Amino acid sequence: MTTMEVESFLETFQTLIMASLTPEGTPHASTAPYVRFGNDFYILISTVAQHGRNLLENPNVSLLFVEDESQCVQPFARKRVTIEATASEIHRVDEAYAAVVERFIAHFDQELVTSLTQMGDFHLFKLSPKSGSVVMGFGKAYRLDENLEVLKQIMGQHQKGHTHG
Repeated sequence: MTTMEVESFLETFQTLIMASLTPEGTPHASTAPYVRFGNDFYILISTVAQHGRNLLENPNVSLLFVEDESQCVQPFARKRVTIEATASEIHRVDEAYAAVVERFIAHFDQELVTSLTQMGDFHLFKLSPKSGSVVMGFGKAYRLDENLEVLKQIMGQHQKGHTHG
């Protein structure tokens, strides 16, 4: 498994699946369109939505990119990348804001993105990776660093016939 293979897999997606935490600490799963600059993922989401409020309160987030079920050969070994990240808001006055919005306009509907950026409840968040993992099949699991570079293969002990209970 190479870092380039991880990048190629990530390039097949327009949206990410995100797990954030409510103020009460309850996990909340959602999805959002995204764009990338370097290793960082950017999302433009409403704070009327639960995930937007969650990111304002708690910056810890987990991202999931997972193979389409219709393309999946083996559900137990579904291809996926999981990334633990830290969210930070990019304010409209920040230098990076305009460049990221331009990237959204280039990748998505210009009229819609322009409309969303004019709504007061839509905020731009940068999701910066801390670590991650990639699974490309049975015995093909690897750790990723904060630059989404492949570090090492994840090795486990598999026991046949072991039951719990």
